[in-house]
Amino acid sequence: MVRKGLVLFLGLVLAFVLYSLLGNLEPNLVILVNAFSILVFFSAMVYGEVEGAVMGTVAGLLQDGFSHSVFGLAGLSQTISGFLAGWLSQKLNLSTFYKRAVFVFFFSLIQLLLWVFFYFLIFKKALLYTQPALYLQPVFTSIITSSVIGFYRKLSRAT
Repeated sequence: MVRKGLVLFLGLVLAFVLYSLLGNLEPNLVILVNAFSILVFFSAMVYGEVEGAVMGTVAGLLQDGFSHSVFGLAGLSQTISGFLAGWLSQKLNLSTFYKRAVFVFFFSLIQLLLWVFFYFLIFKKALLYTQPALYLQPVFTSIITSSVIGFYRKLSRAT
């Protein structure tokens, strides 16, 4: 229990630092590499749906703190996608990199579409036309998350 909490806390700190660094280097990198989504899908697929939902809430609200916009928009979409990814990942065999990548791509796309939908309901403007880099976010999220999960599983087997 302590190890899981420590891993998730360190993941949250690492996502915070990565999001800050990417935003300072190039703001478009934040759109391509969503460090908080990577953390949410990691926690959901490794630990389960409850951890995915809780991490989705915490990471989403932290992401909303960076956005200077409506507070709770990313939190809601991350919570829903984290719970669903954690629940379904426990029922499927996601042992290979490619299965995990397709799975995370699908749920990253769901998370992005939920966020864009909530954004449209609040601000009444379409975001996908003004930010075309958003189309690539599920691809980057799936590749990075699948790699991190594979590395984590190899590391935990070695210890």
